[in-house]
Amino acid sequence: MHIEEIIGKIRPLNENCVRLAQERFDALIKPIGSLAKLEKMTTRYAGIIEKYKKEELEYPKKVLLVWCGIEQAQAAEKVLRGQWPVNVLAQSVGAKVHTLLVTAASLTEALEEGSDLVQEIASKEECDVLAFGCLADSKNAVVQAAMAGGMLQAAALRVPVILDGVATSAAAGKAIQLAEGVKEFFMAGHVSDEEGAEAELAKLGLDAPLRLNIPSGAGEGAVIAMSLLDAGIRAYKDMETFEEAGVHDEVKDFSRKEEKQGSHWQQEC
Repeated sequence: MHIEEIIGKIRPLNENCVRLAQERFDALIKPIGSLAKLEKMTTRYAGIIEKYKKEELEYPKKVLLVWCGIEQAQAAEKVLRGQWPVNVLAQSVGAKVHTLLVTAASLTEALEEGSDLVQEIASKEECDVLAFGCLADSKNAVVQAAMAGGMLQAAALRVPVILDGVATSAAAGKAIQLAEGVKEFFMAGHVSDEEGAEAELAKLGLDAPLRLNIPSGAGEGAVIAMSLLDAGIRAYKDMETFEEAGVHDEVKDFSRKEEKQGSHWQQEC
């Protein structure tokens, strides 16, 4: 499938599901907004998969894609053999790891190659969320184009992408240039210790939940962020609302009315 056809399949988030998911978070027995970015990640996920009922919002099947060029073949082989730190971290959150070697000779070919690779893996693994890591230099235009094509395909399949590092953020910027709506499918994993990492995320309008000072963007931070998405979903599913708990008179400290009138817990995610 050509990239233009893939772009044509990208639909916006289901804002009604986002709203209803946030209303449930607000009704839980806790201060409004107190789970901050966990709420933001969970409600965005609800909008992407178009489900908001707690019994329907399941923990996602996770896959990490580590992209590279020919120059990174040695490091890629270590990832392939499970000998890289990201392999251990992925295992801890139940994520499968795939190493993707970009062989395209041009940017146009790379876009198509990246989209095909993601289509193949998404079909094979039936994944619900993808993390993108990159072993290539952040200035490798061909690898970036391949990642951008993969991100467009993920959005067309309604699979969110968690970004890791400068290279993946730059690729996300390229994907947005081709289809602005793809930005709704991005989540930031962490602020890496790479030069310009925070600035790249700011360009995308994303605020990362983690700052781990990891010096690379191979996927470590994005994988750890997957555990935060699980944590947000667990709170969403397992905590009770006042109504579910049979509490009809909310105590003042947790009153929705009080919180909405300016509680210190109200945060911008």
